[in-house]
Amino acid sequence: MPTAFVILHYRTLDVTVECLAHLLKVAEGCPIVVVDNGSGDGSGAKILEMYGGKGVHVVSNDANLGFAKGNNAGFRYVKDNFNVDCVVVMNNDVIIDQPDFCTIVVSYMKDNGVDVCGPDITTPDGRHQNPLLLNAPSTPRLLKQLAIDAARLVMLKLRIMEKRILSTYTAVSKSFHREDSNVRDIDDCVLHGSCVIYSSDYLSKESFAFVPVTFLYGEELLSYDYCKTHGYKTGVCAAAKVLHLGGVTTTMKGSLSREKQIFVTTQMLKSKWQAVKLRFFPFKG
Repeated sequence: MPTAFVILHYRTLDVTVECLAHLLKVAEGCPIVVVDNGSGDGSGAKILEMYGGKGVHVVSNDANLGFAKGNNAGFRYVKDNFNVDCVVVMNNDVIIDQPDFCTIVVSYMKDNGVDVCGPDITTPDGRHQNPLLLNAPSTPRLLKQLAIDAARLVMLKLRIMEKRILSTYTAVSKSFHREDSNVRDIDDCVLHGSCVIYSSDYLSKESFAFVPVTFLYGEELLSYDYCKTHGYKTGVCAAAKVLHLGGVTTTMKGSLSREKQIFVTTQMLKSKWQAVKLRFFPFKG
C-alpha cells in the first residue's frame, strides 16, 4: 500500500509548486492531496490544472479554516478515498527529496509501534526542529505561560517596552532550533507540526490529524496530549529527512513586526487556553 500526502496551501502558489515538484519525484504512485484553504485567488484551480493528471487531488475549502481544520480536510479526504500505510501531513514549504522516504517511515513506525511520527526536520541554515519539545509542559507551567503571554499582549498593544519584547521573542524562537547534528530516534515527544506522519491504525480510528479547536499555533501540544490520552505512541524517525524552508523565514524574518507579534501572541493565548481546558475536559473526537 502507498503513502498518502496532504499539503496545506494558502495563496503561495510558487511555494506549493516547488513542494510538489520535489515530492512527485520521490512519491510515484502515492496519492497527493493539496488542500486549498480558502485562498480565493484561483491558485487552487491552477494547481489542479497543472498537476491533476499526475495523481494530485485538490480539496477546496470555502474559507480559511486555519491550520488544524485545514489539514483535517485533507486527512478526511485520504481516509475516505484511499487505502494507505500512512499519511504524511505537511506544510507547503516542506521539501522531501529522499528517494526512500516512504519506506523508511513505514518501516520505522511498524518496527517501533509508533502511531504518530515526525521526521528529522532541518532548516536551510542546518538547524533541527524535531522534536519540538522532549517533554510536554505541565498544567501549572501552561498557566504561567498564559499569564506571561497576556501581559506581553497588553504591553505590545500599549507599546510598553516594545523593542525589548520583540527582541526577546526572536531569541526564544531561535533557541528552539538545535544546531547539533546528533539526531536520533526519540519516543514520546511533542512533534513539530510542519510535517507529521500518521499510521494506518490512527487513520482508521480517527477523523482528524490535529485537534480541531485552534486557528493557528500551538497545535503540537494539543496533538501530543490527545495521543497520550488515547494511547497513541509518538516518535521521531531520525533516518527520514525533510527540509523546512519556512523554518528560518517564519521565526526570524519579520519577527520584529509589532502587528505580527500581536497576532501570534493572540493566537498562542487562545491555543494555550484550549490546551489547559482540554487537560481537564479531554477532546473526545
